[in-house]
Amino acid sequence: MIKVDYLLQNEIIRYQEQLRLFRISLLKLPAKMPSEDKVRNLCKEAAWKLAATETLVVKIFKSKKLPYRELSKQFFFNIGILKQHSQYILALFLLKHGDYQCLHAHLTCLV
Repeated sequence: MIKVDYLLQNEIIRYQEQLRLFRISLLKLPAKMPSEDKVRNLCKEAAWKLAATETLVVKIFKSKKLPYRELSKQFFFNIGILKQHSQYILALFLLKHGDYQCLHAHLTCLV
């Protein structure tokens, strides 16, 4: 018999719903993931800095978009990389900012 983790299943459903608000598909997200470790780490760093900056958090939830200019000016990120990987950065941001304890335990990208 297969053991089902209902807490994890519930978090995945909540996360999918939140991604939909930002027009991001969980199924298409792996294709949006950067292939290079350096770029992937930069995206992760951008997502963490977004989650830690309250003014940017408010702006993201209001516009449902990544604030490229502010992120670039405040933290000196390349705007081209931010635009190219905006959905991936937003998805990481939503994981970091949201209350997804079970997902945090299962995903190595959050370490």
